[in-house]
Amino acid sequence: MKSRKRNWRISVKLWMAMMLLIVVVLGSLTITITWLFGDFYLNQKLNELGNEAKDITNQLKSQQSWAERLSTLQNEKLSAGTQLIVLNCDGGLITVKGSISTASDFSSITGWRGGMGLSGTGMQGSSFWIHPLLLTDFFTQENMQEVLSGQTITIEALPSANKLGQAMLIAATPIGKPAEAVLLLGSSPAPVQESISTFRRMILYSTLLAVLLATLVALFFARQVSRPVVIMQKAASRMAKGDFQNITGINSRDEIGELVGVLNSMGQSLKNHMEWLSQERNLLEGIVEGMSDAVIMLDAEGQILYTNEPAKALWSEDEESASDRKKQIATFLQELLHSEDEGKIKNLSLGTQVLQVSIASTSARNGVEGYVAVLRDITASLRAEKERRDFMASVTHELRTPLHLIQGYLEAIQDGVIPQKDQPEQIEFVLDETRRLAKLVYELQEVNRLERWKTLELQTMDLEEFMQDLKYRYQSLAEEKGIELEIMPIQGEITADRDRLLQVFINLMDNAFRYTPQGKRIRVNSEREESVIRFSITDEGEGIPSQDLPHIFNRFYRVDKARSRKDGGMGLGLAIVKQIVEAHGGKIKAESQVGVGTQFIFTIPLKSEMIDPAESKT
Repeated sequence: MKSRKRNWRISVKLWMAMMLLIVVVLGSLTITITWLFGDFYLNQKLNELGNEAKDITNQLKSQQSWAERLSTLQNEKLSAGTQLIVLNCDGGLITVKGSISTASDFSSITGWRGGMGLSGTGMQGSSFWIHPLLLTDFFTQENMQEVLSGQTITIEALPSANKLGQAMLIAATPIGKPAEAVLLLGSSPAPVQESISTFRRMILYSTLLAVLLATLVALFFARQVSRPVVIMQKAASRMAKGDFQNITGINSRDEIGELVGVLNSMGQSLKNHMEWLSQERNLLEGIVEGMSDAVIMLDAEGQILYTNEPAKALWSEDEESASDRKKQIATFLQELLHSEDEGKIKNLSLGTQVLQVSIASTSARNGVEGYVAVLRDITASLRAEKERRDFMASVTHELRTPLHLIQGYLEAIQDGVIPQKDQPEQIEFVLDETRRLAKLVYELQEVNRLERWKTLELQTMDLEEFMQDLKYRYQSLAEEKGIELEIMPIQGEITADRDRLLQVFINLMDNAFRYTPQGKRIRVNSEREESVIRFSITDEGEGIPSQDLPHIFNRFYRVDKARSRKDGGMGLGLAIVKQIVEAHGGKIKAESQVGVGTQFIFTIPLKSEMIDPAESKT
């Protein structure tokens, strides 16, 4: 299991580094000072003992007898805790004065202690305390030889060296030249060590106080130093999220201040660059989304990355077939990518819909390739092209048939093939074909004018009067054919082109009378629905087959071509009706059942506005 690293703040790291530096420096300084002070104090004490011993021996030089010397030594004032011993050249003890103060025993010894050597007897009537420690316990034979050679030495006897468990400071100097005896002057280092310990405690307390003050100062300094860094870190985080506001709260003129200025400048530059990229992106998206063609972006493997709304509409019509259509398009694009026809335009059929697909590759600087496919719906253009061809074929056929008949009969009359008595009848037939031809040209002109959207003359018209006029127009024809005509009255006004609206009713009524047998009924109804008037013309004729019903509004389409030619129909009436209704902003449809009858239903807005018939097509 991996250990989780602690995330220290920069202020804590800086504070810890400063504290470590301060502790190391002060600790090293404290150790060095106490060590140097201890050595200095001990050396100073040894020097004092050596100087004092030399002073005493200098006083004894002028005295020739040992009695005078001993008297002088008796009157010598020693420092507290200092012991004086005189040894003969053989190391024998001549006299002892003073006591040694140790860390555990500060008792004193006064008086003289006589010894063997010079007088043979010791001093009488003297009282003294005997201390268990003497300087001779720390004075070795090697030290004795050095002093007898005429040198003054100082000795720092350590407990480990003398095995007595005590330390001692000793100064030894010879008496007389040549040396007649040796003077030892020494004391315990306990008072010195007590002073050194006191000094060390003062240094330690001072160091701790200094560390405490340094901690507070370092913490304050670390926070002051890290504060700009924290502010800049937060500002950098904001910039990473898209917020390029200037960094505030830092007014220093050092490197930190210069860095803040650079970051603010960089943030402003990034903000301008991001705004420019956003504008470019919005512009590109606007262009792509505004295209009527479908645009699909693919990655190098042919996977779909982006689609605009027209592309999404290709597979969002039916939820059940949406995934199949999308899969079919993706498969076609992937096959096109791996084919040798890349870059060429190919067609894709989706049911009744035909798409013209073109694809191009794009490459980035890092070498990753992508593709852009443009899918254009050419269903309408193909249908329009087919309708144009059918229209031209129909027009050619409709013009060719009467022209051939007219030409044939006129040539026959001219050549005398037709007898004189039969010519009037043939001439009448030629005139009928000429009238049919003129009617065809007229209807073609009507279709052309309606397509050019310049034929409506809108006016306010009374519906009740209009329906009454329609009834008068067809009442006599209904009585003549034995058909019951029922036109329902309606009240109100409508804004429309009266002549064009009448033309709609005439075309639909003529069809109803043409295909309704005797004894049946034709019913015209109208009713108001919100902002439109709904008209319906229902007959009880022979009806229209279901396979022909979707095509009856196409130009030159005839359900029964033989009968239509006999009755004079050319398949343009219902096309004209649809164009007029759509030009008013309305809609028209037909419902029929063979053997039962047909019903045409169309709506006209109450206040019509001229609408381009091409735009009204769905």
